[in-house]
Amino acid sequence: MSELLTDYYLELSSRPVRFEAVNQLTNVFFDDSNYDVFAVRSGGVMGVVVKNAHNEEKSLNFRMEDHGPVLSIKFSLDHKVLAVQRTNNSVEFMNFNDTSIDCEYSQSCKKNSNILGFVWLHINEVAIMTDHGVELYLVIPEKKSLKHLKTLSANIQWFIWCSLNKIALLASAHGSQLQPVSFKQGSVVKLPKVETEPGRMALERDVTLATLYDVPAILILRHQSGPQTAEVHVHTLNGPGQSPIKTHILKLALSGRFAINVVDDLILVHHQASRSSQIFDIALPGESDGNVKYHTPIAPARSFRPTSLPLPGIVEDQTHICELYSPNWVVFQPNIIIDAKLGCLWHIKLCLPELCNQISDLNVCTQVALKRRDGKDVLLKVLLDNINQPKPPLDKLQESLNHINSVYRDWLEIELQNLSAAPVNASFSPKSITPPRVVIDQNDIYNEIFQKLDSNKDLRKTECLIISYMTSLSEYSIPPQHIINELLIINLARQKKFTMLQQYLQYGIISNTKALACLLLSLGNMHPSALQMALDMLARIGAKDEIQEILLSENKIISALKIAEDGANPRKFLSAASKSEDSTLLHSILVHFRNNAHFANTLKKDERLMNFVQEYNSIFNI
Repeated sequence: MSELLTDYYLELSSRPVRFEAVNQLTNVFFDDSNYDVFAVRSGGVMGVVVKNAHNEEKSLNFRMEDHGPVLSIKFSLDHKVLAVQRTNNSVEFMNFNDTSIDCEYSQSCKKNSNILGFVWLHINEVAIMTDHGVELYLVIPEKKSLKHLKTLSANIQWFIWCSLNKIALLASAHGSQLQPVSFKQGSVVKLPKVETEPGRMALERDVTLATLYDVPAILILRHQSGPQTAEVHVHTLNGPGQSPIKTHILKLALSGRFAINVVDDLILVHHQASRSSQIFDIALPGESDGNVKYHTPIAPARSFRPTSLPLPGIVEDQTHICELYSPNWVVFQPNIIIDAKLGCLWHIKLCLPELCNQISDLNVCTQVALKRRDGKDVLLKVLLDNINQPKPPLDKLQESLNHINSVYRDWLEIELQNLSAAPVNASFSPKSITPPRVVIDQNDIYNEIFQKLDSNKDLRKTECLIISYMTSLSEYSIPPQHIINELLIINLARQKKFTMLQQYLQYGIISNTKALACLLLSLGNMHPSALQMALDMLARIGAKDEIQEILLSENKIISALKIAEDGANPRKFLSAASKSEDSTLLHSILVHFRNNAHFANTLKKDERLMNFVQEYNSIFNI
């Protein structure tokens, strides 16, 4: 892989959402619930253009009457009602019909309160945040009015909002007290406060509400005093009653201004002064003090890949090189960066192959890739690259295989639970369980690793890898599939290690199956012990009929007869004895069956048996 590709593991979307940049006439707003960008010209009189961050084709264009400068503007979740804040004590509401505004109505907050902002909770539910608390309203478009639902009193200086989890964080006492609240249909509930260090204040720009591995989290940037560097304290809301518990601390080893995004559950911490980003994964073990896990970046800090914008020119098109980590950048969760002065909205993209190239520890790389949505192919390639090294790191590969099979084992158990939870009746359905993001099973290892190795070039290395994989499977009580057992048997046979093969069979490393016994039989021309190994395997699984057939084919008729059931077919044994041209053997077989009380009846039913009796009489002149 070229150096250019390995230098950058973060990049901005190649086709950003373009909108009219901020200027003297145009203000830009972003709604992080609908992911809409509003370009408002002259308070809306000269037009409002709305573009969606996830679907640029989903754009709107309309005009509003001039009621003063716009402080905030947001659509309801179904884009049927437009809410606009122009003053500190009221919010205007306008019914919207895809192209124009039908009517206007407004809602004032409680007396002596100042509006800090508002958020849409559900299609017709809105929460107005004031410095005196939270006011919850039901919007009734057809009646052009609002109905008060609930008020939560609190001293608030600023707030941040997470639309995914319907949680707001209310800050008071200059950010030294942080109160999370949870919104449900028609209600707002206080959660336990965030435990902050005494006397430590948090600025709005230093606090992020995010979702990490499906769990709501509060990320607080802490600037340390003196020579100490900054940290990010992660409080997760997965405790009793969703109590925010400080579970992780990210060590930044830098100081200055930072911004945070989350991409595929990885925490990105952008540092403006160094124009670089650090990347953290709280799913890694880190270093624990018993309560909190301390994490360092999983890879060296890197900048975004350089990006540019095409600019139409009079004579020919030009290219504008975008300034990375610009002071004009504003980040929104989970992975959005907006430059209002440039008129661009980008999504951050994680380049997982390049990130894995930057992670020096294969153990860490494996754990990171297993948690990423597109990690399967990347991880398999990383494994193959490591295996193809002149001296593969076998100890690290063993750890990597253990991580892979730990997830594989969990998935097998989930599948087993799903099968055992089959619905008894139509009214019952088993609880769906979210599968792991990456599952690498035995077929994947066989097809993408072992099949791509030059097994004839280094049989010993291939053997070590197969044994390492089978050892890992055994560690997690996963029986190896036929293709893996077959691969090991063929590898050992090519190396003529039949003594070792016998040991693997005796100690149960290789599974006992009829198919593998047949494979061992086919190796009989390479080593005489292969036949006995096949017979021993069949004996362990109680396959008497198959053992009998093999002994007969090897002309070991007496041995086959010893394990025959009482109801065995005499003709099969007499025919084999006749073909052997051994009269003593024929005598022994016939006498054996004549002593059976059922032989006379069998002789009457099967006329072909008389041929062997006549042959016997002829040989012995009876």
